[in-house]
Amino acid sequence: MQKSQIPSHDFSIYMKLLVSMVLALTGVTAIAAEPAYTCNTDRGCKEESGPEYALGRGAKITLPEGWRFYTYPTAPIPEMAGLREIRAVRNGQVIAITPMPKPEQLVASESQICSWISEGAKQYVAKSEEKAVTPVAFSQNGVVGCYVTFTSANPGEKPFAVLANRRHASVASFAIVHPKVIFSVSAVSETAPDDDYRAALEAIKHIQ
Repeated sequence: MQKSQIPSHDFSIYMKLLVSMVLALTGVTAIAAEPAYTCNTDRGCKEESGPEYALGRGAKITLPEGWRFYTYPTAPIPEMAGLREIRAVRNGQVIAITPMPKPEQLVASESQICSWISEGAKQYVAKSEEKAVTPVAFSQNGVVGCYVTFTSANPGEKPFAVLANRRHASVASFAIVHPKVIFSVSAVSETAPDDDYRAALEAIKHIQ
């Protein structure tokens, strides 16, 4: 029997419900609110070694040198088996990766993913130099995604509250649909974009 696809108009609703469920069950806020980015083994943290890091269910990311890569347990439910919450840290920059289960029948287009990520990114517009949401789609080898980027409107300021108890001058938000998992990714920096930050964004775009 052929599995039915999730209707395209339901994609955003599905994603919003899924993100809410994962955040409620995993304690992501508590992890993000750590006063220092250290691997808290009391919360089940594991520090991984790279440069290639497993993200779960066959997905992986390759980061440049200098990143510290921490993983935390996700919700103890069957749908989240094999997935872990991720924080990669480097010199005032953080990549926060939240994995979510992907139904086999879910088929999402670049335009649907860009629409979803754009809606969530509107909160950054007013304090940004860009003053607009400009989504950029990408796809390769069965991975489909979209991202938006923002920088502080005023040099030296850190207006973006992306991760709890922290402020940043640059933020990029990604939605990535992998064949077996969905990723919501935030990349932030305490300073304006530099070569290291741009290299990190490229690495996220090339999650396999």
